[in-house]
Amino acid sequence: MVRKVLVPTDGSPTALRAAAYAATLKKLLPETEITVLTVHTVPRDLIGRKLYWMAEERPVTGKVIEELFAEERERILKTTVDVFKEAGVEVEVDHRTGDAAEAIAEYARENGFDLIVMGTRGASEISNLLVGSVSYKVLHLAHCPVVMVK
Repeated sequence: MVRKVLVPTDGSPTALRAAAYAATLKKLLPETEITVLTVHTVPRDLIGRKLYWMAEERPVTGKVIEELFAEERERILKTTVDVFKEAGVEVEVDHRTGDAAEAIAEYARENGFDLIVMGTRGASEISNLLVGSVSYKVLHLAHCPVVMVK
């Protein structure tokens, strides 16, 4: 029986489709608890252009960089949680840092999740060819079933 569902998110369109899928699952299994998780590596849209302009506006210190990560984390979580709100589904939220796939699998194991529902693509197609997708790595590292949503 599925009682706890983890929905990792990077705010990408496929992650949001995975959130919608999990919201539908919650309606079919009302006793299910859902947690939305985001993992910080270096947010893609902070690399390059945005980080460059922010550095021009403020001195770059550890605190400023952490603020940028926090802003991105909150944007990602809000975007994903909004999908659940629109479906009338309450969720918990959390975040971690580190390698995304390893952090997701570890979080799921440590917190007793029965299922992980995630998008298949977040990074660019070229990046996935070179290093493999996060979802593929989670599939192999997770202790529980993983549903990948296109």
